[in-house]
Amino acid sequence: MKATQILFFFLSLFLILFGIWYFWPAGGFKIGGLPLRFPSYESYLSDLRDPEAGVDVDSVLLAVQRGYAFPQASEDTLDYYRNYFSTNPNRIYLPDDDYAFFDTLFSEMEEAARTGRVLRFLHYGDSQLEMDRISSVLRQRLQERFGGSGPGMVPMIQRIPAYSVIQSFSGDLTRYAMVGDSLTNKASHKRYGPLTQFTAVRGAGSFSFRRTRSRYAQPLAREISRVSVLFGQNSPGFTLTLKCDTLDARVEVLDSARAGVSLVSWKLLAPVERGTIHFNGDAEIYGILLDGPGGVTVDNVALRGSPGYIFSSIQSSVMRESFEKIGTRLILMQFGGNAVPGISSKKGISSYVSRIVSQFDYFRKVAPKAKLLFVGPTDMCKSVDGDLVTWPLLPELNDSLKANCLKHGVAYWDTFGMMGGVGSMKQWVKHSPPLAGPDHVHFTTKGAEYVGDALSKSFLVCYDFYQARKNLSKEAVRNYLWAERDSLQDRIYAKTDSLR
Repeated sequence: MKATQILFFFLSLFLILFGIWYFWPAGGFKIGGLPLRFPSYESYLSDLRDPEAGVDVDSVLLAVQRGYAFPQASEDTLDYYRNYFSTNPNRIYLPDDDYAFFDTLFSEMEEAARTGRVLRFLHYGDSQLEMDRISSVLRQRLQERFGGSGPGMVPMIQRIPAYSVIQSFSGDLTRYAMVGDSLTNKASHKRYGPLTQFTAVRGAGSFSFRRTRSRYAQPLAREISRVSVLFGQNSPGFTLTLKCDTLDARVEVLDSARAGVSLVSWKLLAPVERGTIHFNGDAEIYGILLDGPGGVTVDNVALRGSPGYIFSSIQSSVMRESFEKIGTRLILMQFGGNAVPGISSKKGISSYVSRIVSQFDYFRKVAPKAKLLFVGPTDMCKSVDGDLVTWPLLPELNDSLKANCLKHGVAYWDTFGMMGGVGSMKQWVKHSPPLAGPDHVHFTTKGAEYVGDALSKSFLVCYDFYQARKNLSKEAVRNYLWAERDSLQDRIYAKTDSLR
């Protein structure tokens, strides 16, 4: 076939396809009850006119960053915080606008760096958190300010690898988890622990870890100088032995059986390159803690497919003992995305939100010293007549979650709004480089970094104001911010006074 004939063939084909595209009805049509759809010229024009297509991701992200920028002039300090806490859409929304909501937590965070304690933030979420995305950025930013290092608490058997640590296991081990497919082992009891899973050791087993080389890992996550094991239900003589490149073998033996939760820790003289923990005997391993010498850490708990209301099914005594022993002071819940496809009415929104609210009471019972922060769902797309649009009830779900969290004393961070609102996910996918994947649900690593960075800055603005208030008179702050709310401010300052 001649070159001119090949060219003519392709030009004819393109012309035919253009004709179909131009004349095809936007809604398609049916043949024998079977719907036929084809991207039409009309739908292309409507997409150009669609306000959802007007979300400029770069402008949105620039506005987010500018919203956290602190003024240079000292006299503008209270102006900045008044505007931030009352108008900034990317702030952490606080119950009753109580800007002292996190004060007790901030006080402990400052103390932890001085005393060598490790305070833990448990970051629960759905598959958006897998591979330590979002959590790792939040952890890095907090450790830069308050000390600490390491990737935090990890399960002994990790089904989905994380950027922040390389780990493996061997021996007579069985994993049990609350969340998983039909092949996931379920325990006959509810002692799943804070990671919503545990590994049963029967006889002998080992857990090995080493410093990650991943380019996506945060710098401080690579520095491990304190290793701990959280476990329970151990047999008499249960033995744990740590071997690593900066320490001779250290052996811990539990002489008697214990039904409750135990924590064994080793402090290392320097960060390790690799290490192995050997187990001998029977026990339930709830988590391996890979930390630094003191400060703050964020434990990443990604629960693929979870809607977020499973926690109250875990035995409360195990959770209470675990949270107390590991020093849990903040619990973040990042859920909602997995519920969206199943919600078809306002009644469905109300039902889901009620189940989320019930988890708050549970966490207050098992972690009474911890604050609660809910991280709202992201924008998500569904296909409607061949076009990708925001799920219809997602904005209402986000608003309902925010209102009910604040009503029940839980802080809220609006991920949906931070992204740009309705139609933003489609533009995050189209962005160069892409900030979300082709499923129009999950962030790419780069997109997750933006979200984690914005979340951490929102939290740190609250801390900066806590710091600023130490150098300002109570009267100046009270009169300048919300003078008409004296009764609320009196309660806030009474709480602040108790910390000093």
